[in-house]
Amino acid sequence: MKNYVTEYTQNGRRIIRGVGHYQPKPVSDLKQLVKNCAREYGNRTGFKFKNTQGKIVEKTYVELDQEIDRLGTALIARGFKGKRLAIISENRYEWGLCYFAIINGTGIGVPLDKYLPKEEIENLVKRGKVEAIFYSRTYHDMMREIAAANDQLKLYICMDDIASDETDARFTTLPRLLEEGQLLLAQGNRSFVDAEIDRNAMSILLFTSGTTSMSKGVMLSHANIAANVTSISGVFKLYPDDVHLSLLPLHHTFENTVGLMFMMHMGVCIAYCQGIKYIADNIREFGVSVMVAVPAIFEAIYARLQDGIRKAGKEGLVKAMTRVSRLLRKVGIDVRRVLFRSILEKLGPRLRMVVSGAAPIPSEIIRGYEDLGITFLQGYGLTETSPVVSTSTEFVNVPGTIGYPITDVEVTIDSPDENGMGEILVRGENVMLGYYEAPEETESAFTQDGWFRTGDLGFADEKGLLTITGRVKSMIVFTNGINCNIKCREKIGKSIAYWNKFYTSYRHFYG
Repeated sequence: MKNYVTEYTQNGRRIIRGVGHYQPKPVSDLKQLVKNCAREYGNRTGFKFKNTQGKIVEKTYVELDQEIDRLGTALIARGFKGKRLAIISENRYEWGLCYFAIINGTGIGVPLDKYLPKEEIENLVKRGKVEAIFYSRTYHDMMREIAAANDQLKLYICMDDIASDETDARFTTLPRLLEEGQLLLAQGNRSFVDAEIDRNAMSILLFTSGTTSMSKGVMLSHANIAANVTSISGVFKLYPDDVHLSLLPLHHTFENTVGLMFMMHMGVCIAYCQGIKYIADNIREFGVSVMVAVPAIFEAIYARLQDGIRKAGKEGLVKAMTRVSRLLRKVGIDVRRVLFRSILEKLGPRLRMVVSGAAPIPSEIIRGYEDLGITFLQGYGLTETSPVVSTSTEFVNVPGTIGYPITDVEVTIDSPDENGMGEILVRGENVMLGYYEAPEETESAFTQDGWFRTGDLGFADEKGLLTITGRVKSMIVFTNGINCNIKCREKIGKSIAYWNKFYTSYRHFYG
């Protein structure tokens, strides 16, 4: 049997290092990632989305590369070299365009949670020393309110081509900046194109969940993200004819690294979801073959499928076909996608792989997708690890575990008890630079010998497979990724009102 990890002992620790399944596809920094995409995949469709008229629009990797150069050139010409620029928007093509234009030669990117209220945005802009902000039309009125009392922000850039704000010269639009950049490039300005990347410096500042006074600022570099993208390429095999549905908020590292950077790295077309109520339609319309999401999304999709089967009176037939399919698979015959073709047609005939992260998911849900012929994988990670630490794969998928560490990432269990359980520690180039303006918190986040403390309790079995058992500080995680402590869990069981409040928060978070 092939070993997907290597093990060794250092300073009394049992260390498990991921080996992966495939030869990793290396990338050094995110500017190189974009240039590689334009060179390797050229005029292939890299992005799909619907415009305001409901028509599907396509963008190629070459177009993205060219527009990044135009925007970055305009930003530098306007004096934002080395500055911090924020982004707040729904998932869309322009989000990635603006993000790369910031971090690939202009300055430091500060992605903001699209659900933050005005006061929190103002506080994070102040904390992050942000001097310009990209935003979608949705936030225009809010930005006008912020501008009325904010002297720190020097430029407000709306992603949409709205009418100019004659009363405040700080307001402009993305189309105007693209035109400025195109003219500058034609004149020979290469300030952005030739900008060198310091892959080890902070290029991304991500604020974790929580109020602005409590949220931590995680400092990430090109080296952190590029290392994680490279490592993921050693465990997942995706292809240029795959289509990924971008659904999770792009300001989260899970979607940012896996759903944007990694997908681009592999030449996958990224389709932007119109919203949670359009997921089923978008899967079919865009020809989605790969999805990255949280358990709540996959549970809802699966429940809807089961409800449809019940209403059609096909429960008995599906169960019988499932039994036959499982028996055939034991002798090496896989007919799942043939037997369940009618179900897959309704769900999405091209959907072949889904990856869940942020929280555990019931084993029966995993098996339900697998029975239909859809590979269901689980990943584990944190913002501080850029984010992926470990994952199940097509080759090793044991429900209840979080798989092996991904390629070149090392994991150890700190001070394991008699059952082998202790805090999960991580080491690798994907681990953050530290917490922003918080040296004491940064120091406490690492052991004396350089391991990052995840705060998660778990153990590794004799083969190196990881399992999470809880939180060091008695924290649990709901299926939508929201943390709650044990006292909170006890209150949930006693209070229907709390459940209603939680459900409202859930709907707010996922749109």
